[in-house]
Amino acid sequence: MEQKVETETQAPIEFSNEKLKVKAHFKPQCKVELEVHADPSIVKEARRKAIKMVGKEVTLPGFRKGKAPEALVEKNYSKHIDGEWQKCIADLVFEDCIKLASIPLLNNEPKINYNVKSHSLDEGAALTLFYETEPTIPQVNPQDITLKAVERPAVNEDKVNETLRQLQLFFAEWKKLDRPIQENDFVILDVDVIDEDPPRKLFADVRFEVTDRSMAKWMKDLILGRHRGEVLEGVSVPDEDASQKDQEELKPKKVRVVIKQVETATLPELTDEFARRLGAPSVEQMRTHVDQLLNQKADGHVKEKMREEVSELLLTKYKFDVPMSLIDREVRFRMQQLLQDQEYLQHWNSMTPEAKKRTVGSVAEQSEKAVRMFYLCRKILADAKITISPKDIHKAPKTPLDMLLGDRSDFHPQDSTEVHQAEAFSRLLLEKAEDFVIAHATVA
Repeated sequence: MEQKVETETQAPIEFSNEKLKVKAHFKPQCKVELEVHADPSIVKEARRKAIKMVGKEVTLPGFRKGKAPEALVEKNYSKHIDGEWQKCIADLVFEDCIKLASIPLLNNEPKINYNVKSHSLDEGAALTLFYETEPTIPQVNPQDITLKAVERPAVNEDKVNETLRQLQLFFAEWKKLDRPIQENDFVILDVDVIDEDPPRKLFADVRFEVTDRSMAKWMKDLILGRHRGEVLEGVSVPDEDASQKDQEELKPKKVRVVIKQVETATLPELTDEFARRLGAPSVEQMRTHVDQLLNQKADGHVKEKMREEVSELLLTKYKFDVPMSLIDREVRFRMQQLLQDQEYLQHWNSMTPEAKKRTVGSVAEQSEKAVRMFYLCRKILADAKITISPKDIHKAPKTPLDMLLGDRSDFHPQDSTEVHQAEAFSRLLLEKAEDFVIAHATVA
């Protein structure tokens, strides 16, 4: 069977000194292979180390552990010594190669593999070393990038009034109803997409208001006149007045709707006392603060969509190899996070082997993108001499109103676990780099 030859990503490099002759081959996924011929002096030093290491661990009759003469150790443990000898040769050679070659290791604890082809005290040693190196990141010039403008959500008096009403609903008194669903009722629904295998959960225990402004027409038509506990099937479709984009993206889907509760709400009055419950001195000042928060949220929406655009563009335009070990590590981390959720774990255990394979493949794809973005964004910030400091971590909301309406997408808890802090740092790194690109790119 013909052996597959792995392509090289750049021309080999040769380097040498009085003890080593090395030829470095650069393979895909940041793998480096060093073909090495080592001088007999290295092989002799490795032999001495190997004998001492084996001698410390063995016991011979008449001698205490580690105290047997080297000649006896060599005679009785030649196979063990040879294995340790090859390892010592590889260790000494690798140490000298790194000093000589200036090919950076992936991290401070690299995984080094080796294959000793020949070794003797007279001829020296021929061996190959394998390890991963840091990726070579392409240069990103934000001024060469053109982004599409993002439409900012409107903030007006109607939006402010509806938001105030939603705040009242948050503190409403709820009464359960045992009658057919009517206009202006509230319902708690589970919605599953059932034309997928397995069915996909779309909503779980979500409260909807049965009005034209708050509920899609297909859903309203399906549940009006129905009762709590009924399980219905229908087809979700965009409303006739939906935007052209929604009409194109929201394809019809067969769904199952479970009516879990029917309710009516008694709202608290919009008074200064109510405003104070939310941290505002008066209704008027609460209205002003709501307007500010909605504008911040609208700006945040534009920023987030622009960041998504930058991310997609960077991943598409700037290709480079990344080490497979980093992708594997990210996949393991993401799968562990998913499987810590008991509900997802139950779903995972019910999946077919093929479905599990597809899920892991999807996680691997997202993991590779995450690793690439980390390297790209780190280089963008380094080239721009931008640093990340504790003051960049967004502070927690100050009032209940901020908590309910504020844009939480930029909030990174400071007093969280080490994992959360690492995630917050990585996200900040990405956001700062993406914002730098947005600030210097052309927006059309």
